[in-house]
Amino acid sequence: MKRIRLSAGAKAYIKSEAQYLKDRSPAAALRFLDDLNRLKTNLLLFPQMGFSSSELPIPGVLRFVMGDYLVDYETAGDLIEIRAIRHGHQRPPVQPIDDDFDYEDDNSR
Repeated sequence: MKRIRLSAGAKAYIKSEAQYLKDRSPAAALRFLDDLNRLKTNLLLFPQMGFSSSELPIPGVLRFVMGDYLVDYETAGDLIEIRAIRHGHQRPPVQPIDDDFDYEDDNSR
């Protein structure tokens, strides 16, 4: 059975964004959380619904546009990990590419 896992960064962003929205519009915060729950349900049904992007430095990571938000995730067997979430107006994180890093080695995470 497939399952969803949130990275520590994704969890922190969700918590921060939900609080930010709640302080300004409780209804917007609820919509944000409802959209996330709907996304997680849909990812379980259609794990390949995202698309590859040249902005993503790690091969195999997919992106899904959820309203104003960009959700980056990857699938590995029965696990779907949401790696990052950010608002579309935010700059993408700059990550140096390490040519020697073994992205396929499970022990490297």
